[in-house]
Amino acid sequence: MLGTGEGIRYASRLDNMKSKSGKEVKLFRAMCESEYLSIIQNNNFFIEYEWAMEKKWFAVSREHAAKWGEMFYPQESYKIIEITVLEEALIFMFYAKMLDNIGSAYAGDIPYLYKVQHA
Repeated sequence: MLGTGEGIRYASRLDNMKSKSGKEVKLFRAMCESEYLSIIQNNNFFIEYEWAMEKKWFAVSREHAAKWGEMFYPQESYKIIEITVLEEALIFMFYAKMLDNIGSAYAGDIPYLYKVQHA
């Protein structure tokens, strides 16, 4: 599903996106230990912080996330997290068919992810 990347602009339409009443999609993200611990400490949600990108990228497969982990963290261990969103939420996430010559990926603004991520 192609996305526009404009999820934050559609906040008023997202009230039902957290209900599990549709087809669910799993997305995967590789991250360093400190980002992972930050998510754990904040009830399994991303937080905004200085120097961070405003969007968080997610691979459509665990294997692709592992390739990103190896690319971005070659000297240290990394974690891969999995989130679940409704398929219809993907339309408002930015989509790249072949990001970094690895594979398909979606990106969402942190406030948007709060609205659509199933805890």
